[in-house]
Amino acid sequence: MRMPNLSLPPPAAAAPLDEGQALGVWRLEQPLPDGEQAHAGQWYGAHHAMATEQKAAVLVLDRSDQGAGVMLRYADQAGDLARLQHPHIAVPSDSGVTPDGHPYLIIEGRHGEPLLPRLHQLALRERMELLVQLCEALRSAHQQSWLLSELDPAMIWLDPAGAVRLMGLGLARIPDPTDPFDRGISLGAAPAFVAPERRAGGPPTLASEVYSLGAFARMLVCGWEDTPKGLAPLRGSAANLWPQLREEQRLRLDTLLRSSMAESPELRTRGAEGMADELRDWLGLSPPRSAAATPAAAKAPAWWKRWLKPVQHRV
Repeated sequence: MRMPNLSLPPPAAAAPLDEGQALGVWRLEQPLPDGEQAHAGQWYGAHHAMATEQKAAVLVLDRSDQGAGVMLRYADQAGDLARLQHPHIAVPSDSGVTPDGHPYLIIEGRHGEPLLPRLHQLALRERMELLVQLCEALRSAHQQSWLLSELDPAMIWLDPAGAVRLMGLGLARIPDPTDPFDRGISLGAAPAFVAPERRAGGPPTLASEVYSLGAFARMLVCGWEDTPKGLAPLRGSAANLWPQLREEQRLRLDTLLRSSMAESPELRTRGAEGMADELRDWLGLSPPRSAAATPAAAKAPAWWKRWLKPVQHRV
């Protein structure tokens, strides 16, 4: 696989690229709606030069330390990422550098478009069902020794069938907590979606992942604002935007939002698996057969089981 040249020109934001511009065997199409909301760069659609029916999504990154970090992570993990299998997760298949020195990543296939521009069309139940799909995809990723190191809302898409699609740039191998040097590579995600212990330099964990999921859940329920440091979920109660909820529904949803974003990792919801189970219960859905047949801990590395121990709350 061809790896990018990381000797980049001086830092610069990605300028709009022309429709039809060649990036290897791919030809750019129009920028995707609100694709500039990607914290790391700009999304485009693309088609193969020799087979126009073959489609891809292209993320053109800013020429920056952050963009170089994304490429370094991809170069380090490309072979392993290619083996990650789940219908709701898409991973890069190629990379390169534009003529003006901006790195880019190619994700082959028809993936739909970013979720946020279409979020206003979705009812609360539909939003929570998408969040369940995302959590279940991460349940499978955990079983394959991956977790979501950082979450950028622009990496969450709706596929052509209306299901969630994680454009898996924030995925990282589950680090060994006994290794003091295993900290992962930051993608520079918006601070509002990064757990406090990660901002302090700690390694990615299942607890930091659920904090990011909680911030994303709060965005789905309460909305968001655009800040100088990127998107941030609005604070408040589910009742503010969804007054039709019964009091019991509102209280349970508010509790889930608070517990998933607790400052202390020990007090958070127990991983994406726990969040999926709580959301399924809130929605009145039965647990997936695959989850019942193969618990998350069953295929995990032995050291990972430490993160699945019951939390001991102080009385």
